[in-house]
Amino acid sequence: MYLKSEWIQFLKVKNIILLILGIAFTAGSFSAMTQLIVGYSGNWSMIVRAGRFLGSIIIFHIGVLMIAYSRISRKLINDAVFFSGCFEGDLNGYVDFAELAEITGKTPAQIQSRIRLLRPLYMQNFRIIKTKNYRYPEIIELFSKTVTCSCRNCGGWMQKRVYFEGRCPYCGSSDLTAQVVSGQRVYFINDNVNRKPNAPFYYEASPLQSKRISYAVIFGIELFFFLIFLIVFLTMVNNYDNEPYFRGMFRSSITSYDLFRSGLLNVIIFFAFALAAIVLTVPITFSRIMNLEAAQGYAREFAQWPKPFLSLQEYDRMQKARYPFSSITPETRYKHIVKAIKEGYLRGCTPEKHGGVLCIALAKQIVKDRCPGCGAPIVGAVTENYSCRYCGRIITGVIRKQQ
Repeated sequence: MYLKSEWIQFLKVKNIILLILGIAFTAGSFSAMTQLIVGYSGNWSMIVRAGRFLGSIIIFHIGVLMIAYSRISRKLINDAVFFSGCFEGDLNGYVDFAELAEITGKTPAQIQSRIRLLRPLYMQNFRIIKTKNYRYPEIIELFSKTVTCSCRNCGGWMQKRVYFEGRCPYCGSSDLTAQVVSGQRVYFINDNVNRKPNAPFYYEASPLQSKRISYAVIFGIELFFFLIFLIVFLTMVNNYDNEPYFRGMFRSSITSYDLFRSGLLNVIIFFAFALAAIVLTVPITFSRIMNLEAAQGYAREFAQWPKPFLSLQEYDRMQKARYPFSSITPETRYKHIVKAIKEGYLRGCTPEKHGGVLCIALAKQIVKDRCPGCGAPIVGAVTENYSCRYCGRIITGVIRKQQ
């Protein structure tokens, strides 16, 4: 809803291609420079005059820039995915920078600067507007946040920009039912308290299974090439001075073994850097596989939690009950969850702060629409407990979990 999805998919493919090319350029050019240094025995005057030395330096820097650009672009995309999830979890159509700052640990100025950067590149359907509030002079207005209300008295349908005002413009009745569609979640105002207790797939991103398969395939390919390169590398190193071995392998094609050994050294250096490149990529792929597994674990735990909000302390107690010897802190768990949301592994859950307590907001359903004390409509409820705007009464159980 708030992401330029097709453009982001294109950028993700572009980032993968740039990363692969960057690693190849960096490893290849560094290998070529090492070959020159070894070949000329450190004679820098000869090395600098060599035709491919300058070209290798240029290609090396291009490779480094490719890798850096792909990583920066990926980080910005992850931030856009995170903020989009926060926008989808909002109920009234307005988000202030202070709220986002509280759940990210950054300052409102930093959040504002980041969102201004992300908006033209990766995000859509919102704008930054000025307000008369001295505390929040600028806030985010969500374009796509609309409310459809139907009157139970006359059956009339109406669109409302503000979440729920509780009065039909046709007959004046306050007996309304309202819903707001927010991304992949729907929030209802009604008196239905039924809910499904366990649906982990709701919190899993739709392509999660395909990502697991693709990462497993990539991991297998990396291990295969690593083993092949390692065998070739060790064979060449162990037989570097074994002239009969190579003459028996290549027969009469070797005219001068000294020249052959010089070329063999270049090949050994190339395979050494190829192995180094694979060694760097294998942990990254394995880490993503583990992150996917962790995300599926979070989805199962979120589905089992009966309330619409899961505080870090409650989640920590849940984990300690299952894993008594775990030393992971609540803050670390929270960072892992935020990372899973940014990576696009989780959906339907957003970090929020209520009453100064940091928590994960799960799928929500508003189940009370009027104050039992004075009968006034409940307007803009976003927490479990709601304070009536007319009589000030605290109403409990306003929002329940929905899956």
